[in-house]
Amino acid sequence: MRRIAWIIVLLLMLGPFQASAEPSSETEEVRSFLTELYRARSEFLIRDTPIDTFYLEKVPTSQQALYLEKKRKAYFQAWASKRDIVVHTAEATLKIFRIRPTDSLVKVSLVNRMKVTYSYAQGKGTPADFGMGTRHVLTLKRENGQLRVLKEWYLDPLDIDADEARLHQPPFTSEPETESLKTDTVSQSSKKRRYNRERAVAYANKYAGSAWGAGNDNRYNPKYRDYTGIGGDCTNFVSQVLGDPTEGGGLPMTHTWRYSGGNGSRAWVSTDALKSFLLYSGYGKTIASGTFDQIMRSPSAPNIWSKLQPGDLIAYMYNNDVDHFAVVVDKDERGLPLINCHTTDRYHVPFDLGWENYTHFVLIHIAD
Repeated sequence: MRRIAWIIVLLLMLGPFQASAEPSSETEEVRSFLTELYRARSEFLIRDTPIDTFYLEKVPTSQQALYLEKKRKAYFQAWASKRDIVVHTAEATLKIFRIRPTDSLVKVSLVNRMKVTYSYAQGKGTPADFGMGTRHVLTLKRENGQLRVLKEWYLDPLDIDADEARLHQPPFTSEPETESLKTDTVSQSSKKRRYNRERAVAYANKYAGSAWGAGNDNRYNPKYRDYTGIGGDCTNFVSQVLGDPTEGGGLPMTHTWRYSGGNGSRAWVSTDALKSFLLYSGYGKTIASGTFDQIMRSPSAPNIWSKLQPGDLIAYMYNNDVDHFAVVVDKDERGLPLINCHTTDRYHVPFDLGWENYTHFVLIHIAD
């Protein structure tokens, strides 16, 4: 899967998150630097404010970290321009888990919860908010008495080239044949099925993880294994939303699609397998598929978006493979979906933010 290698590397470097020791003058200085760094970077994302002074000149690892911040800014602004969106504020809230000073360096692990307030340039509604959550590992170095970023790793939901937000790409090729499923899965699924859509959305909002806006103290549901470090947790999260019997949508589990014994079946945790299961079992059906431009330019676009309801799903495809799943939790003032997801944790985020123009969106309605 795309970006999964980075997830594994990041999780190995992070290790288990744990609180740092009692505050000292040194850790307080580090906390102050980090707070100012992420505040400045949030502002930099939406305005022309400098952040170069937080990085080391002529140090490749530091300059690479700076370059990636400039790259994500270019993408984010290109996306907003294409979508006719005005971003009013971007605010960072940090949860620092570990500060470990060494001889000349300081190693830090933290979560950044970003809140973004935006509106349509030609819209009439009140500004809306969405949230993202990212896990970071940094190495800081002191130069001339001042802390600077030497290295940084994190799985960035905006790590896309700016051109990908602007250019119209060629049409997507046809999808491959979906894998066959056991006949008992189909028959079991069709016997009883009642999807509690409101409860599914409430589950998605409660357990959206580290993203700003999420509930449960920004934690995943501890009933389920976290697959972030072993392939990604997005599909596991979607399956929980659909099938958790006490808080989620309550769709009956089957032989093929189930969670038991502390593990999910392949259809529970694998993107392509979940898509196959949903469409072949009758649990879901495709409303539409295509690139953003293809769907938006379709004569039936208004009807397409009206059929996609909170509690439905969006599959994100590259090269005929499903790369990601997200849950529709609401719609914006133009009727376009807002989503929640895991791995790069998101809360009420516009569904296409962080994806290229050639991403193939598959809109899946879950049968009530």
